[in-house]
This record gives sequence, C-alpha cells and structure tokens, in this order.
Amino acid sequence: MSDIVFLRAWTPVEVPQFYNPLTTALQPRDKTWTGMKTFRELRSEHNIPIPVNKDSLYKPIERKTKKFNPLVIPKKLQAELPFASKPKNKPARKRPDLDARRAVVMEPEERKAHAVVQHYKLMHKVKVTKKKAKEQEKRKAYEAEKAKKEVISKKRNREERRERYRTEDKQKKMKRGQD
Repeated sequence: MSDIVFLRAWTPVEVPQFYNPLTTALQPRDKTWTGMKTFRELRSEHNIPIPVNKDSLYKPIERKTKKFNPLVIPKKLQAELPFASKPKNKPARKRPDLDARRAVVMEPEERKAHAVVQHYKLMHKVKVTKKKAKEQEKRKAYEAEKAKKEVISKKRNREERRERYRTEDKQKKMKRGQD
C-alpha cells in the first residue's frame, strides 16, 4: 500500500515586465501600416481553399425507430375502472369480416333510388359552387367600391386639413402683426 501526500505550498513568482511601444501611431495619415496578413487574406490571394476535415462534416442522422411496449393495465385495476375509462382495444383481425367481404347487390328499385339521391347531391354541389362564385364576385365588387370611396375620403380629408392649416396660419400671422 502507498500513501498519497498532497503538499500545498506557495512560492513567489516574478513576472518580467514587457514594454512594446506602438510607433505606427506616429506616422502621417497618408502612410498606413498594415500588419501581418490573416489566414483568410493569404488564402484568398493564393486561391487556397479552406481545408475540410472529413470528421467535421455533417452526416444525416440515422436512428432506429423506437418500439414502445403497449400499455398494460392489471386485470384487477381494469375491473375497478368505470366503463368510460376501461381500455377498448380489440385485437386486429387477420382476415376481414364476412360482412366486409360480402358483395352488395342492389335491386332495381334500390338502384333507381340511389341514382336519384346521387343526382340530387350533384345538383346541390353545383348550386353551392355557383353561389360561392357569385358571392366572391360580389365581394370583389364591394372591395373595389370601398377602395374608391377610401381614395375619395382621403383626398377630402387632405383638402380639409390643408384648409384648416391655412386658416390657423393666417390667424397666427394676424396675432403676430398685432403684437
């Protein structure tokens, strides 16, 4: 076995003084001093591209899809739960139901009734689209009329303001003349 010993000790360290005067500040303004060039300036002068580290390049993130385990509620707890809170998970059937596979063959009267209903639905749809188009036209006309009225009202307000400012200016001049 060995013992680890930590020795905490302080020792004086002298820091040497450094003096570097900037003599370039004394040069005339037309002579400007330029220091060392930066890497960017050197690369642009010599047309050297920025080095690319392959490890630093971005790659698409590849993650495995997470598979969550289904929620398991104990049987005793399920029995105590109210009906609204009980799980209603029915296992998915491997084969579709017999009702889903059974073909529906309509009788001639049913076929006629179905055709009439489809025809009425089509007529209603056409009517609704026409109504929407008409409303859109009305809205466009209303917006155009509103824009015209707004331009006229802006013009009128501008003229009224001008007239008001003129009368105020005349009154101020009259007061200055009296003083």
